[in-house]
Amino acid sequence: MEGRPKPLRGEIWMFDLNPKKGREQKGVRPCLVVSTDALNQSEFGTVIICPITTTERPRFKWRIAVTPGDLRLTDTGWQPQPHWVETDQIATVDTAHRALRHLATVVDEEKLQMVDDSLRMMLHL
Repeated sequence: MEGRPKPLRGEIWMFDLNPKKGREQKGVRPCLVVSTDALNQSEFGTVIICPITTTERPRFKWRIAVTPGDLRLTDTGWQPQPHWVETDQIATVDTAHRALRHLATVVDEEKLQMVDDSLRMMLHL
């Protein structure tokens, strides 16, 4: 599909996650793209994301903190603040219908590795 957004791995985009079911994340919210760029850039049109939240939950040790210093901002209208990547809320979304705009890119490779490690633990890989 022409004009479909093609987010890259490590980018934070605003996604529309409505409608939600049960305990899923809802609303229009920032999410980290965690899928490989082979999928992200394909004509299939989906990416795998983890929502991010500004609410720290110390008991949820698998949620990785990302600070403004870990980011390269691309949308100056978005105010980065400390966020936690919800690796327990993995979702596959259609970019044509859910990707709204690119906010930032995680430039700290160590943080991306921590997200990968958390995903491996969550998925028992």
